[in-house]
Amino acid sequence: MPLYSLLLILGSACIHVVAHVALKRAQDRTAFVWWLLVWGGVLFSPVLLGGFAQVQPMAWVIMAISAVFEALYFVAIAQAYHGSDLSIIYPLARGTAPVFLLIWTTVFLSERPTFGGVGGIFLIALGLYVVNLPQLGAWSEPLRALNHTGPRWALLAGLCISLYTVIDRQGINYSPPLLYTYLALWLTWLFLTPWVLYSIGWAGLVAELRSSKLSSVVAGFTTLAAYAVVLYVMQSGALTSYIGAVREISVVLGAAIGIFVLKEKGTLMRVAGAALVAVGVVVIKLLG
Repeated sequence: MPLYSLLLILGSACIHVVAHVALKRAQDRTAFVWWLLVWGGVLFSPVLLGGFAQVQPMAWVIMAISAVFEALYFVAIAQAYHGSDLSIIYPLARGTAPVFLLIWTTVFLSERPTFGGVGGIFLIALGLYVVNLPQLGAWSEPLRALNHTGPRWALLAGLCISLYTVIDRQGINYSPPLLYTYLALWLTWLFLTPWVLYSIGWAGLVAELRSSKLSSVVAGFTTLAAYAVVLYVMQSGALTSYIGAVREISVVLGAAIGIFVLKEKGTLMRVAGAALVAVGVVVIKLLG
């Protein structure tokens, strides 16, 4: 992977984790996600000044399909954080996506990553498994965690990430990446709104807006900005499977913030797992 692509994806990962920290700290995560999308749409509305002429008809079809999976992702991640630590849910949600994505890009996009690149992706997956180990030797602990609701929702979120990412790789062939991201955001919001209103109603939305204040605004900006960067790098020609894996360096930041800032329970295994994720990124850079 070219150095400039790597740096862009790492920058995207750094700003992406901001939204998840804010989501974890939200009073009502369902309402927070709804406001996150609204603020992202408002803040990036100037992208519409270029008009819709650059958006081909096929782009609308693709982004609508993508938006279904992205809406499901937001539902899943909001549910996953109920009663579960950021440093557990964030790695599961973000870390399973590269493995799924490697399968989809190989089957549907005919991408052929190098042996070293595949090794880097699986190092990242191994690191995310280790992150969930309470101690060395407790290798079945993460599997047992799947008996709980939060981790299962996190796995569904990871699957959705991989699906909308591979779909978006095709969508940006028919629209500029930033405009595509922006329009897909509003479609996601449209699909998500009925569930949000059913779950919490307008009163819940108003209460969360008063509670979250500027944090939902910041989260909206960072969510859209981070993914727009990812799509631009995709359009440059970098392999989608590599991009999806490298952006999961945000897991290292998520685990660190969960332990050191949010004061969640941390262990040496989580630190070791984060280190494996970082090594996987380096392997992709050198051998991918």
